[in-house]
Amino acid sequence: MHIMKFGGTSLGNAARIAATCALVSERARTSRVGLVVSALSGVTNFLVECKDSALAGRDFAPLLGRFREHHLGEIDALAREFPALDAAVLRRFVLERAEQLALWLDGIAKLGVAPDSVVARILALGEQCSVRIVEQVLLAQGQSLSRIEAEDFIPTIGPLLEASPVLEELPRRFAALKADSVRIVLMPGFIGRDVGGQPSLLGRNGSDYSGALMAYGVEAELCEIWTDVDGVYTADPRRVADAKLIEEMSYEEAMELSFFGAKVLHPKTIAPIARHRIPTLIRNTFNPSAPGTRIHAGAKQTNGPVRGLSCLEGVSLIDVGGSGMKGVSGMAARLFSAVSRRAISVILITQASSEYSISFCVADGDALPALAAIREEFELEIGARLLEAPECRPGLAVLCAVGDGMRERRGVAGRLFSALASADVNVMAISQGSSERAISAVIAGADSPRALQSVHQFFFNTTQRIDLFLLGAGSVGSALLTQVAAQKAALARQKIELRVLAVANSRRMLLDEQGIGLDGWCDALAASPRNADIGVMLDFVQRVKPLNGVLVDCSSDAGIAGRYPEFFRAGLHVATPNKKANTADLGYYRELRRVANHQARRFLYETTVGAGLPVIDTLQNLLKSGDRLVGFSGILSGSLSFVFGLLEEGISFSEAVRIARERGFTEPDPRDDLSGMDVARKLLILLREAGGAQELADIEIAPLFPPGFELDGSVADFLARLSELDAWFAERVARLAAEGKVLRFAGEIREGRGRVGLIEVGQKHPLYPIKGGENALAFETLRYAPIPLVIRGYGAGAEVTAAGVFGDVLRTVSFNPAGEALA
Repeated sequence: MHIMKFGGTSLGNAARIAATCALVSERARTSRVGLVVSALSGVTNFLVECKDSALAGRDFAPLLGRFREHHLGEIDALAREFPALDAAVLRRFVLERAEQLALWLDGIAKLGVAPDSVVARILALGEQCSVRIVEQVLLAQGQSLSRIEAEDFIPTIGPLLEASPVLEELPRRFAALKADSVRIVLMPGFIGRDVGGQPSLLGRNGSDYSGALMAYGVEAELCEIWTDVDGVYTADPRRVADAKLIEEMSYEEAMELSFFGAKVLHPKTIAPIARHRIPTLIRNTFNPSAPGTRIHAGAKQTNGPVRGLSCLEGVSLIDVGGSGMKGVSGMAARLFSAVSRRAISVILITQASSEYSISFCVADGDALPALAAIREEFELEIGARLLEAPECRPGLAVLCAVGDGMRERRGVAGRLFSALASADVNVMAISQGSSERAISAVIAGADSPRALQSVHQFFFNTTQRIDLFLLGAGSVGSALLTQVAAQKAALARQKIELRVLAVANSRRMLLDEQGIGLDGWCDALAASPRNADIGVMLDFVQRVKPLNGVLVDCSSDAGIAGRYPEFFRAGLHVATPNKKANTADLGYYRELRRVANHQARRFLYETTVGAGLPVIDTLQNLLKSGDRLVGFSGILSGSLSFVFGLLEEGISFSEAVRIARERGFTEPDPRDDLSGMDVARKLLILLREAGGAQELADIEIAPLFPPGFELDGSVADFLARLSELDAWFAERVARLAAEGKVLRFAGEIREGRGRVGLIEVGQKHPLYPIKGGENALAFETLRYAPIPLVIRGYGAGAEVTAAGVFGDVLRTVSFNPAGEALA
């Protein structure tokens, strides 16, 4: 016999009921079918609301009407689809049940109590109605079937609303069905009968359990659980968008996953089918051609150690400890016996090796009764201060990684906790069974979405996400967004998803936790009613809690640079071409790195010195490998490289500055570039990277202009006066040309000191050919001498700088392309 169990979503309306019955009829052609059905979608919730309303003294008539009309409406729709359907029988049954329901609810309202035996009768009505509807549809299709009452076949013990079946009785009760020749045996799920004769239920969503119990009782060849998803996934697909379908798993893996929150399976379902090693399929009613997930004894090992992840929320962690526990036998037995007497299920247990404390998890709703039981049991020990008063931390979650392969792979626990650390998730307790099949971590409930995504990414190499928060939407910021938009498809092929969640300039700000569209972001920002506010953005970050968030500061604002520690503490990496943070006072420079390291966030500033050139990374790698910086000379300003290149071509200094300004090589006020301060900041960054402790004031800046030249006034006045310097620069350039030399504005490091200014270099000097906006950096180290290591390329312009920032942003993911190359 094949068991087919269909849940409420498979019976959501007349069309779905018809489709479900078609699947059953098709299967009945080749094998006998044991069919178990849930209530129609949403009906059990109606009934719970009815009971709660009656108990609270509220008017339950509207809910009662919904229960009645919902069933009658579907019956009418099915009667139109199946002319042979005996709709009159069904209508009469539903109306009778609705009348009985009204009597029970009226009794609850008058007495103010709802006995479990009455509640069990009320909640069973959904299955009792649905099983008769399915029966009549199958009969209308000409099927041979027998409907059995679950109460006669599933004896139970324990609480009536969360009853446990008497498994040993099932083979005897179901024996007659094995010899029956009828093609379809139909039974309602969820329902049983207590050994004392009272109606009982198997717990909410217990129809899966009913299907497994029927499979156990008849020793079925196959058990199928039909639901609304394609099977069991590596994580809940509603929370992890790129979760993968699991093709097969062992019974033990399924039991672990279902216990810790995998929604597709009822936690108790696996035990009875595992006893008889009955193969079980999880299949999708809405996609019946999908293969589903097969649970069986011969499940092959996965490529990785973990088969799937689950997350159980609404958990409280209770800590019991004190000196009176150490070395005293029976303390744990007393503790858990006290909890057990309150009928409280313990989810997870962990104990310190010192024996000083025991921690365990229960459902949030059981926390207060558990605390009361512990205080009562250990009243004397707590009074004598041998034990501390038990503490409870509610609102937690248990994240569990499950896989038979964990037993044979090293480093699984390390990988799990690395994933949690990378997502800035604190672990409060850890548990692993001796089977090594599952490892669980107790975390804050609010952290569970981020934790689940991070751990899934680590174990299943799925899409890595970058959430970008951009401050500064000028030339560099705009160019960055253009590059991100152009590259999104190529990155997606490498399993990298990049979303822009925030864009701000000095006046306006856009925030969107689903991602800002990059086609019209500029107009949207201009029209945004939201004022730019760092505090509001930080609050937004705390609410969204991005898994891999990156603050990109494309401004030159010292105030923003001064708030980087706040961004680190909010869980963001920082990538920036803004030099202000790295050239602030040395105390702040060191504090930045301390906070970033403490928060496990990355501070990425490659573009602060050479725009898109690999300067910082190259120098850091040299130093990490044991090399040492001996000297340095470099052209660190693409603007001044462009200007002095024009001088060699015979263009006057004033005209060269004008051309550079028009082409965007300089700031709107060229004095910002010509002052040498920008170069001094870059030189200071290099000195500090090499271990120096200098301040910006320690960098010597030799003026570009001759003594007495007036620098004050408006930009227009300054540009008008520049022609006064044409002859001075022309004479100097001509003299040097005669000597085979050129004039360059450079930064130099000698004996640990930095100097910025004009230098005269001959043809053998590495800076001699550098002009036209190029940068060049010549590093003299212990290993690179006498010929220095030279890094050369364009170091100015929004496109180049944005590309460098983009590269820094991508460093926040594990970038290992496998397949199509980036285009």
